[in-house]
Amino acid sequence: FLSNDELLEILSETKDPTRVQPHLKKCFEGIATLKFTDIMDITHMNSSEGENVPLLETISTAKARGAVEKWLLELEGIMLRSIREVIIKATDEYKKVARVDWVRNHTGQAVLCVSQLYWTMFVTEAITKSPEALREYYELNNRQIDDIVELVRGKLNMQNRVTLGALVVLDVHARDVLKDLCDKGMSGANDFQWLSQLRYYWEEENLTTRMINAELKYGYEYLGNSGRLVITPLTDRCYRTLFGALNLHLGGAPEGPAGTGKTETTKDLAKAVAKQCVVFNCSDGLDYLALGKFFKGLASCGAWSCFDEFNRIDLEVLSVVAQQILTIQKAIGSGAETFIFEGTELNINPSCAVFITMNPGYAGRSDLPDNLKALFRTVAMMVPDYAMIAEIMLYSSGFVNARPLSVKIVATYTLCSEQLSSQAHYDYGMRAVKSVLTAAANLKLKYPDADEAILMLRSINDVNLPKFLGHDLPLFAGITSDLFPGIVLPEPDYGVLTEAISENCKKLNLQMTKSFLDKILQVYEMMLVRHGFMIVGEPFGGKTSSYRVLAGALGDIAEKGIMEENKVVITVINPKAITMGELYGSFDPVSHEWSDGILAVSYRNFASSTTPDRKWLIFDGPVDAIWIENMNTVLDDNKKLCLMSGEIIQLAATTNLIFEPMDLAVASPATVSRCGMVYMEPHLLGWEPLLESWLNELPETMNAEN
Repeated sequence: FLSNDELLEILSETKDPTRVQPHLKKCFEGIATLKFTDIMDITHMNSSEGENVPLLETISTAKARGAVEKWLLELEGIMLRSIREVIIKATDEYKKVARVDWVRNHTGQAVLCVSQLYWTMFVTEAITKSPEALREYYELNNRQIDDIVELVRGKLNMQNRVTLGALVVLDVHARDVLKDLCDKGMSGANDFQWLSQLRYYWEEENLTTRMINAELKYGYEYLGNSGRLVITPLTDRCYRTLFGALNLHLGGAPEGPAGTGKTETTKDLAKAVAKQCVVFNCSDGLDYLALGKFFKGLASCGAWSCFDEFNRIDLEVLSVVAQQILTIQKAIGSGAETFIFEGTELNINPSCAVFITMNPGYAGRSDLPDNLKALFRTVAMMVPDYAMIAEIMLYSSGFVNARPLSVKIVATYTLCSEQLSSQAHYDYGMRAVKSVLTAAANLKLKYPDADEAILMLRSINDVNLPKFLGHDLPLFAGITSDLFPGIVLPEPDYGVLTEAISENCKKLNLQMTKSFLDKILQVYEMMLVRHGFMIVGEPFGGKTSSYRVLAGALGDIAEKGIMEENKVVITVINPKAITMGELYGSFDPVSHEWSDGILAVSYRNFASSTTPDRKWLIFDGPVDAIWIENMNTVLDDNKKLCLMSGEIIQLAATTNLIFEPMDLAVASPATVSRCGMVYMEPHLLGWEPLLESWLNELPETMNAEN
């Protein structure tokens, strides 16, 4: 999954093994850096969240004599064995230590899978005993969740907070399943109600996962310490279909509208069985050679891949791809160890799998050919249960009355979609709910003892106010005051920032009107919550000036060393002034040689830069469904740019992508739901500020007296 340039770069670092570190994240799902000793031995692996895991054996890079691929292969083998060892240790300790302490002593991955292993064991025991035993275990489950939530509300380090957040999500699902089993009455351990759950077993010295009659070996791939998805009935149904498909050596194909969790569910299933899942954003320029290279990698290393928006690829390419996938599936089915693929003999790892996700009926999408459809099992993904997702996410962030608040979020969005005007840039889907939850979790960490209703109302306002048009604001205020009666928001304190903004306005000869200041602060707020956002509006609304003033203000604050801010580096691109090939990069039609585009180069520079400065990549030009859809995976939670050369570049945490279009009339829902929106209207600015700025520029002789 590397481009040729990256591969050469890795293999050329023969003298200094530490210089392979920046590329590790591309080769392994969870390893960001390694811990080297003085004599260049590797002892620990670290994830990008800062969790570190000791390796079972130290790897000596000196022994490899400069052959990078030798010690990387050794690292892969030892990583799998080390994770297995960590899980065995956690399993042994589970019975000896109180659960509250146990969850803080082990790596996130081990905590999640061992707690599910014991849950499966206890439920199976209780089912065989009696319904009373099942009810008792349900009560115990409830007490365990309360203990963990108690921990989340206290002081924790970042690592434990992430682990416990994910644990709450899985535990709440486990409790709901138990409640179901208790209510419906069980006939025995082979009841479908129980078999249809994802279950973990320790058999023949290995961990196995089962669902209905399908089983998958646990992959032991180190995945770092990351959160997990809330498991709704829809997620469960999708899991069952995908699990069944894998058992028959078929692929899975979730399809449905934007923001229903197709890609995320596939990634989450990969986390549940510890497999590396490579997400790739398909674009219409992909050819069968580029995809063939990708499949070779998958087949030989046994990873999963999820091709996002697969039906954007051209039809004639898709029919060749069908043959390529069929070759791999046949080889797995026949149990062969090697197979011939595109004229090359390769080793095959039978645990590899291909998933595709599709958005039906948007511009620039085609139907799949029948010989390709036959290789995938489809899953229809519809609108998920927002209230349940919101409740569990708030619960895992440490909110006490999560249920009433989650109902209010959903009610707000339902009322907005019914009462407010319909605009191209309004979106009230899953991603909108998710950004409110993210904002609420951040506020809860900052003010743990504040009134929860105030925090909730503030995060709903912060995320939604910037995008509304002038005439919708009073209606929105009406909706929120009905849902949160009697709650008054305290004014947020932006003293330092406001002062810096007013100084920069003077420098640039702009007038700091109240509406202009509000919009600048909204851009700042949006920048903290979303990594991709749009400043939308007619000309003369102050779009360009607003980000220039903000950039200047942040630079001044950084110089004074207050507010922990950094200065801003800006790159501006006009995406419609050049062709798609010049923007992203293209293959030479004759020699099939890859050359990078402007966006690829600027993005890579930002991604590989190590300075703490804020970096803004600004696209100043109209947004249409063709050029921006190649950035779908950058704008959602994956934060990765996928180029046609097979290179996948992770977005740096300090980078923001800012779009500056006039309107979003031709953008697809997939784009609108992925970006935050700040809307600027010329009539709010008015003509007076322009006049005042013009008068300041007149020669001194033309004053009021003359």
